[in-house]
Amino acid sequence: MKYQTTIGVTLAFLLAGCNQQQEPAVEQKPVEQSGATLLNFVEHERGVEPYPTRLIVTDNFLRFDDGEGSVDFVLMDRGKNVIYSVTSEEETVMAVHKKQIQIQPPFELELTHKLLDDLGEAPDIEGAQPQHYQFSANGEKCYEVIAVQGLLPRVVTALQEFTDLLASDSKVTFNSLPADLHDACDMSMNTFAAGRHLAFGFPIQEWSDNGSGRALVDFQVQYQPDEALFVLPVDYHQYTVQEFREGKVIRSE
Repeated sequence: MKYQTTIGVTLAFLLAGCNQQQEPAVEQKPVEQSGATLLNFVEHERGVEPYPTRLIVTDNFLRFDDGEGSVDFVLMDRGKNVIYSVTSEEETVMAVHKKQIQIQPPFELELTHKLLDDLGEAPDIEGAQPQHYQFSANGEKCYEVIAVQGLLPRVVTALQEFTDLLASDSKVTFNSLPADLHDACDMSMNTFAAGRHLAFGFPIQEWSDNGSGRALVDFQVQYQPDEALFVLPVDYHQYTVQEFREGKVIRSE
């Protein structure tokens, strides 16, 4: 499998070249067609052991979970523009709806990005060379991404939808944030320019100075998921994030 070898070599090369913790190499041929796509990542957080996450993308849904057998998950209904967070311990489903709200940042955000020419002779993936970008806001470095233009475009679209929805919800509470907590990077990443790096292709690796990050391990196109993965538990208590904010939700002890 020519493409399996190429992608595996590419990611191993990039992870080593960027002086990041090396992860297992991506193994699947990068050709996206109709059907579902399965992606496996390793997530990093400061003070926490790296842990796996799984993403499944279909035409109608996007699901994040911890892998096979997960009972806690995040599910986006792409047609309804709703994200559901399912928690098995409390037997709850919290819904986050897309908001139509326009607000302005409290000060001007100067958003910049820089192409870092440090990948040398990294092999191409699907005819495109991975690129290393650094994203900043008001002169402050926010995060870095290694992206491949043209790789998994349907997944990129779904991720942008997911990010846009969360950003729209963050605008609901933004004005209640104290002024001394207004940070250019946080504001751009979570509210006013969320997912801007996705314009540069699929991110096979991303990380920030706060210790958080994600690296793609492998992916599978033409994946056949169990349809039950996209069904919410019928006996769980359902509420909206707004009801939770208003104190209308009684959490189980």
